[in-house]
Amino acid sequence: MIAHTKAHQAKTSPAPRVSERAEAMIQTFIEDHGLRPGDRLPSERALAEMARVSRASLREAVGRMAARGCLTVRKTGILVAEPHTSIAPQAPVASSWAKETISAPLAPLVAFDTGYSHDVLEIRQALEGAAAYYAALRADANDKTRIRVAFDAMGKNHGAVTPIEEARKDAAFHLAIAEASHNAVLRQVMSSMFGLLQDSISQSLEKLYTVPQTFDALSQQHRALIDAIEAGDAEGARHVSDRHLHFVETTIKSIDDDLARKARLAAARSAAFKNKG
Repeated sequence: MIAHTKAHQAKTSPAPRVSERAEAMIQTFIEDHGLRPGDRLPSERALAEMARVSRASLREAVGRMAARGCLTVRKTGILVAEPHTSIAPQAPVASSWAKETISAPLAPLVAFDTGYSHDVLEIRQALEGAAAYYAALRADANDKTRIRVAFDAMGKNHGAVTPIEEARKDAAFHLAIAEASHNAVLRQVMSSMFGLLQDSISQSLEKLYTVPQTFDALSQQHRALIDAIEAGDAEGARHVSDRHLHFVETTIKSIDDDLARKARLAAARSAAFKNKG
């Protein structure tokens, strides 16, 4: 009877998910190869082949491991992250909540598919419109000073620093506005969105912040946003923010299309050269 019960349990026990098998393989690979924090794992394709799973299942596995802090996903690859110091699960503090629940699970998807980056931009438009609206209603003198300081920092040394540093200054400006909304959750979620963008579309950011005409347009939009917030014009601030994010989104899409077109042209030329050979 006992044997029958055990056999029945074995038959009815759910089989492990494919992505769970991939997680186990990745963990075993890390241990067998003695990888340490910061070491790079094989490519997504290689990991999927080793685990004998689809790349979609592999991404799901990587996303869950990133959410737990086991892996870090970057545009350049998948890295081993710093180990947890405690096995017992704890509620995330406010400063890490957005990263653990939003940024980490999405990072693998955004890193491997630029289409997700445009989804992030759409969400940014909704979030930043709300941040600008409430900043206009709630910002005090200190908040307005921080926004002005962040704006001035963007104009200093423009062209003399890396494009990614330019992007970080831009993010600091928008996060100063989110801070002025006096909504802690909104601020953390926005911070997570900027992290995803900077990890996934560095080529687009490079062009976005180095083309003079684009930088000038961004500066004018940022200045108009400050004016609306300082005037306490909530609806006006939301409108300016929406127009600004629409400009950013359409510009980055145009840049991505241009990069894709050049990549196709290079591939066609390479194929033609091989055929001649």
